[in-house]
Amino acid sequence: MPLTNVDLEYLAMIRDSTESILRAAIGDSLDVAILDAPNQTNVGDSLIWAGEIAYLRRMGLRLRYVSDIRTFDAAKLRKVMPEGVVLLHGGGNFGDLWLGHQNHREDVVASLTDYRIVQLPQSIFFGSPERAEKADAIIGAHSDFRLLLRDPLSIERAKELLPSIDTTFCYDMALGYEPPVQRSPGPRDSVLIIARQDREAVSGLSAVKDGWVPGVTCTSTDWHSEGWLAVKFRLARSAMRLQQRLVRVRRRLKFVPALPQRVDQRLIATLNDINVVGALRLYSTAGVIVVDRLHAHVLALLLGIDHVALDNNYRKIGAVFDEYTGKFSTARYATDTDMARGFVEELTAR
Repeated sequence: MPLTNVDLEYLAMIRDSTESILRAAIGDSLDVAILDAPNQTNVGDSLIWAGEIAYLRRMGLRLRYVSDIRTFDAAKLRKVMPEGVVLLHGGGNFGDLWLGHQNHREDVVASLTDYRIVQLPQSIFFGSPERAEKADAIIGAHSDFRLLLRDPLSIERAKELLPSIDTTFCYDMALGYEPPVQRSPGPRDSVLIIARQDREAVSGLSAVKDGWVPGVTCTSTDWHSEGWLAVKFRLARSAMRLQQRLVRVRRRLKFVPALPQRVDQRLIATLNDINVVGALRLYSTAGVIVVDRLHAHVLALLLGIDHVALDNNYRKIGAVFDEYTGKFSTARYATDTDMARGFVEELTAR
């Protein structure tokens, strides 16, 4: 169903505010790079990427360089973008839960001391105070690092754990994504469950089976592509892995060529486009959606689909929901699967 006028006005306010915050953080530069670009099956990261690209286009910025966590090459970045602003992909990996991304972030900060670096909106979680202290020391030493955070809970954590780093609130970047006009959602008694099955999962949603709500068909899955989309994803991912190997060898043997930057950008764009298209197809089958992934919730509200959101292990979803996404008319928040089932019964009875 289409978003209500009230939802559309609220979403327009969020996008205008986000653009103003980004302009202040980036400054006058027109040239930007995006590092730690997503290259995996997590649709949430792809939706953030889609929002990031939408904002860059809206602001008239030029994307000069893109790399994922394994293809970053400081020398190549300097060659294709001698001046400009380095953007770090947003998301929920600032901390020690996903250390590969945190280590990469700190390596980038240490190697690009002469560039302004803007961390696009993140959630923060450190289980180890010692690891947070290390991050604060490395990132805090950079003379021009801007940290954007997407919820008040992360800002509180940053004040306690990252005292050397100034922070600014910014809405989640996925809200900048404008999905194509969707057909009417699926039957009201068809419920889609997006349940995470990784280290952040605590909701119990992955254990829910068909028959959870009497008289309602429940289909449970996690983010993934199917059919021809899955084949295309594997092909693009194989090409990206080739580039990763070439970059790794090139670090030792400078004469070894790597794929041109335009190929990197095309592969990253293709992988993320496939993820988003697969999610849109999946959502078109359902009248009601239940999720414990933040961007499964965001996509549902962008599409105007009634849905219920449960939380992850460090309240990533709840903090964002309480601050802004919970104001959309299609969104509901449940603290457990029993509460979620009650909402589903209410929504499917309409």
